Amino acid sequence: MAYGLSVFKTNGSLGFSTADITWQTLDQFTVAANASVSNTYNEASGMTIIAQRQLVNVPPNSQEDYVPNVTISGTTVNVAPQSGLSSSQCIVHVLAQDA
Repeated sequence: MAYGLSVFKTNGSLGFSTADITWQTLDQFTVAANASVSNTYNEASGMTIIAQRQLVNVPPNSQEDYVPNVTISGTTVNVAPQSGLSSSQCIVHVLAQDA
């Protein structure tokens, strides 16, 4: 017996199923201004990982603001300021999907 959720369109065709491959939240963390962070997610081995950045505070109109760079290698997510620039505090959302 299968378990899950299936949502059907008005014409009877399948619109969504929990058997579909979707992006799932793996982690969310805050990175301080000008800080570097490296997190490894061994439980996501064999999955595709992406990250999204969100600024914590909006800068004043007269100020330029920089988010840090995010690089992903295997199951490790690295966050670091851009070369030669200071970075602002940001929230990093890490998502994973079955490959």
